Amino acid sequence: MIALPAVGLLLIAQADDSAGPFAYAAMASSSVILAIGGACWRMALAHAEGNTVLANKIMAILEHSQTPARIAAIAGALSGLGALALDQMFSASAIAALIFGGLAVVEYVNYYVVQLQHFDHWPDFKRLMSGRGFRKPYLAKAIARTQAARLIRR
Repeated sequence: MIALPAVGLLLIAQADDSAGPFAYAAMASSSVILAIGGACWRMALAHAEGNTVLANKIMAILEHSQTPARIAAIAGALSGLGALALDQMFSASAIAALIFGGLAVVEYVNYYVVQLQHFDHWPDFKRLMSGRGFRKPYLAKAIARTQAARLIRR
């Protein structure tokens, strides 16, 4: 999670062009969404370790993450497109802006809409190849469970 923004910083810093601010904005957008993903994995680890207090604290934060993540994804996409419109020579920073902007959108979809990542877990890959399609993402399911449990308690 840290390596990708570090590589992006190197690409952007070496480029001396007008697309740099767009690249930084796109990188920040994707970093926000990747941090949300990191928190989701930490929550899953806390559950696996039996640390429900920590898992519940993280879930309380993640429950409100979709709107900021959506804003970050839109900002990332607009930054990538802005860099492309401003810098038609495909400089390093324009390419970085496009990559980070695209990453922000793809990760948003992967966390909240449909699970796109199916190559790292054999049962998910088999499900995809069988034609049963994509499944609902872990984070989206966890948020829905938490909200449903809150409604039941009322």
